[in-house]
Amino acid sequence: MKILFAAPDRDLLECFKQLLETDLGETVTAFDGTQVISLLMSENFDVLLLDRNVPRVDHKTIVGRANEKNVPVIVLTDEPAGVRRTGEPSAYGRLAYPFTFAKIKKTILDTLERRGVKETKRGGDQR
Repeated sequence: MKILFAAPDRDLLECFKQLLETDLGETVTAFDGTQVISLLMSENFDVLLLDRNVPRVDHKTIVGRANEKNVPVIVLTDEPAGVRRTGEPSAYGRLAYPFTFAKIKKTILDTLERRGVKETKRGGDQR
């Protein structure tokens, strides 16, 4: 499994990168929207974890690009569960801060299961 994790907080990125790689597989991080789009266009990912406050490129644009590449997006937000803004792009999941590692792991696995991707650790694409 290959995960792209984008958030404006470098400490959060590093912490979750270590946890995700230990439990789920390769994790690539990005600090801003231009990095996310560049990575989406140049590499293949099974899932994108996207903090909606990533700088430099609007999260709606990023979700659109991920949808074009058929990469499911889980949006990380500070808005309570169930709150959706008008015009929000389609994402496979949403997580409201604060969340636990167990919750983010479950959301990733549930998302991939809905898309027919088998869980692998550090393995190749198992579609």
